[in-house]
Amino acid sequence: MHSSYQSDSGLLDSPVAAAMIKLFEHVPDTYFFLKDSLSRFAHVNQALLERLGLDDVSQIVGTSDHDRYPPHVADQLVEGDKRVMESGDPFINHADILFDHRGRLEWFSTSKYPILDDDGTPLGVVGTTHRFPNRQSRKNTDHAAENSIDFICANPTSRIRVADLAEQFGISERQLHRQFIKVIGMNPQDFILRTRIQASAADLRKTTESLADLATKYGFCDQSAYSRQFWKLIGTTPGEYRKINAQSQQ
Repeated sequence: MHSSYQSDSGLLDSPVAAAMIKLFEHVPDTYFFLKDSLSRFAHVNQALLERLGLDDVSQIVGTSDHDRYPPHVADQLVEGDKRVMESGDPFINHADILFDHRGRLEWFSTSKYPILDDDGTPLGVVGTTHRFPNRQSRKNTDHAAENSIDFICANPTSRIRVADLAEQFGISERQLHRQFIKVIGMNPQDFILRTRIQASAADLRKTTESLADLATKYGFCDQSAYSRQFWKLIGTTPGEYRKINAQSQQ
């Protein structure tokens, strides 16, 4: 599958693409991908294969994010590819929330760069992704935000207050806010809300829990408040989201 795909695309013949593949093939803790102009995967490195639970690159070549993630997540990822290719400008350290093959919720930082031919026509996009927090590249002064991110992701149903996080990790709320902006590009409260909404979206896909029960489970005062926040972040209601995902799996 990989060899036939290569013969149909000039992307893998690009010197830049070839160099990037060689550079990132065995880099640990960094997920590398190469996509064509239709946002189909042309190559990924060993680390990304392992994260996705795949054995060989042939299992992902020619597929897209829509084959792997819920529609609202895949749409955002593909839209990011299009913006990079159409503008010619890179997409640096963008925060994405994704799920691995075990369904575990994780936040990632993604950077994407366009691959162009000699005439400036987009051939595809190359990118790298790493988990938040990435302690190998962060200073020790950011430890409170990093520990908070770990805690929030591991406890999306907990009633987490920013003041409690600051106290737990020995820092003022103001300092924690600054660290979050530096590390992940959003404030702690927004991070907590987005994590709760994304975790609830996973439950909508995998369980039959009622919307009222999910609202309570994830700390919203009622179903209406939950639906408003879900709509604001996902672009549809929880009920419609569940229906769309059920239809896509049929």
